[in-house]
Amino acid sequence: MDGLVIVTRGGCVNTPVMQANLESALRALGLPGGYEVVDLDVLSRTDVLTGYPTPTVLYRRRDLFGMPEPEPPFPEPT
Repeated sequence: MDGLVIVTRGGCVNTPVMQANLESALRALGLPGGYEVVDLDVLSRTDVLTGYPTPTVLYRRRDLFGMPEPEPPFPEPT
């Protein structure tokens, strides 16, 4: 989790678009590809990652778009 991570869950219709855009951006920047995909459906409800909307891209545990780390109580998945 110290690198690039996409936080998602099964059935998230926006994840394929986010992954394609992320891969395109990495190529354009000449950065190495590769990232971890975290499936929220398999995490404990107390895991801080379950508080993020899907998809979310994290780098070194920080949201690329500046969203603060979620604090409990975490919202129910939609």
